[in-house]
Amino acid sequence: MEARSLLSAARAAEGLTQAAAARRAGTSQPTLSAYERGAKSPTLPVLERILRALGYELDLTPRITFRELQLTGHRRTFHVADRLWRLSPVDCFTPLTVRSSDRKPYDLTDRADRDAAYIWLLEQGSPEQLLAHIDGALLIDAWPEMVASLHDDVRRAWAPLIDSTLNEWLIARLRNQEGRRQQKPVSRPARERAIRSLAGYGLEADEIRAVLRREDTT
Repeated sequence: MEARSLLSAARAAEGLTQAAAARRAGTSQPTLSAYERGAKSPTLPVLERILRALGYELDLTPRITFRELQLTGHRRTFHVADRLWRLSPVDCFTPLTVRSSDRKPYDLTDRADRDAAYIWLLEQGSPEQLLAHIDGALLIDAWPEMVASLHDDVRRAWAPLIDSTLNEWLIARLRNQEGRRQQKPVSRPARERAIRSLAGYGLEADEIRAVLRREDTT
């Protein structure tokens, strides 16, 4: 987003007028107006200062890209992301309405409805719908229940991303973050619990052993 879009979006989200936002940020209303109109461009430190005063941080967010693939034996296509992403708590549970269907909106606060919505999104959703409604952590949590209901092509396309994310989690868990850096040994029960958790997501024994070998050599 451009600086003007960020400033106007943050101000609108807080329900502030330009004058009130300017007072909070320690600048003038004409200056803030010029920033929002694009007549002037704030420097990065100034942009950060104004956003922070409005209750926001300027952050780097990884760019998500999608591949479009075709279902075997169908004209229909689906999209696969190159990485997982997180949503805000509010966005995680925003109802999903499928306009091409008579079905009532999916209630994403309900676990069963959310699983069904995620299946629809992975199989038929556009990149915009995927980014708006799927949360990476909730997808991983639901994956064991969803996987049997997914089209085989969709399951095979998304599984490597799910598995690689879980591999990273397993390594981080076994290292125990700061404790691992101090060469604190990982207990056998902790390792076994992590392995059982990962196996529950469908990783084969050879895959888990390969992760453990990589972890032990780092």
